Amino acid sequence: MLTRAHVAPFLRVERGIVRVSYLSDSEGRVVPFLDRLCRLVTHLEGWPRDAVIEALRRQERRVRDATRLAGIAKALLDACDFAPPDGAEQAPAIRDAVFRARGSRWPPVPGDARVPYEIAAAERGSTTSDIERLLYADRPGARLLVRAARLDGKTLLARYNLELARAVLLDAERVRITARGGWRAIFGAVKLARLMHVIRRVGRSYEIELTGPASAFLVQPGRYGIRFARIIPGLAHARSWRIEAELRRDEGPVTFRVRGRPRPSLGTAPIGSVAHRTTHDSAWERSLATDFRKRIGSDRGGWQLSRETTPVAAGEELFLPDFTLRHADGREALIELVGFWTPEYLEAKARKVAAAHLDHLILVVYRGLAVGGAADALTASVGADRMVWFTKHPRAADVLRVAEQCARR
Repeated sequence: MLTRAHVAPFLRVERGIVRVSYLSDSEGRVVPFLDRLCRLVTHLEGWPRDAVIEALRRQERRVRDATRLAGIAKALLDACDFAPPDGAEQAPAIRDAVFRARGSRWPPVPGDARVPYEIAAAERGSTTSDIERLLYADRPGARLLVRAARLDGKTLLARYNLELARAVLLDAERVRITARGGWRAIFGAVKLARLMHVIRRVGRSYEIELTGPASAFLVQPGRYGIRFARIIPGLAHARSWRIEAELRRDEGPVTFRVRGRPRPSLGTAPIGSVAHRTTHDSAWERSLATDFRKRIGSDRGGWQLSRETTPVAAGEELFLPDFTLRHADGREALIELVGFWTPEYLEAKARKVAAAHLDHLILVVYRGLAVGGAADALTASVGADRMVWFTKHPRAADVLRVAEQCARR
């Protein structure tokens, strides 16, 4: 992800609206140059990250704007795969051995520069060359390029411009997304970002308003900007989308708007892919999934627990249950975990649950919630028989007991 420094030179504010100077190719020179960068990185597979960065930096002689190139290089490198060299895990122990050997022969004398390496090699049963090679092999810059991004110039241009928009959202306090299609990826991204959200259906589109869980209590609500920015890749799956964000800048509150269409070749992994399906929004969700797997098992009693990314209608709004329990006979129950949130959030949650009229929804609620009267509202929204309270960790057996009673086909 690009930083504020990468995008700042290309921003201007006009009448409270943030404008971004995106990169274009009106003269037909940019895409061929980006093609060259992509080929260069491909040829450097197996090289350390520091060397790849330096090779890209040397392309400054071919451009007019080094800052623009730095952002493009960052976007390109973020799409590549790097891995530590073999033996990198030994680096801390090797440094300890070398530094101890150096300390035992202090002060140094002319000609003994290699002695600490020889002592460490003898101590570890290794060679001096391996000691020197692995001394700082755990540095980020020592990681090896194992797979270059499979991009061309046109795709890299689109990716870079999208990354500029993401970087603007680092200063966002509130974001409103309207999207058409691709809702599984978008809603999955919202859940993974662990943001408070209100989702409404607007015609054939969804409107999602995002805020930070504690933004109302923070001096700098913009601290959630990086989470807002993480939503952007999920939009690549929508037929069309637009974003309106409220930003806090030195000159005061401003608005940022951007819209786009899908870029299936941007190189970003789909949010709903296997790599993300096992990711949980909180320690409690992870605890429930782990307890179910260990104590119940995926096949015991015919029940299976899975993450849910299907929106559930709740009046004019939608909400996303955390899990679905499905039985082999076709029955299913929805599970929503309720952790520590603001009273306003809990009251809104209670209204949504009540409006949904779901008799197979189970609320799993932390007893330590500072909810005031919202606890009664939550109970009333589903009924006491579909409330599962927990003190430290949610227990799979308690949830399953309730699911046996309320699950439906």
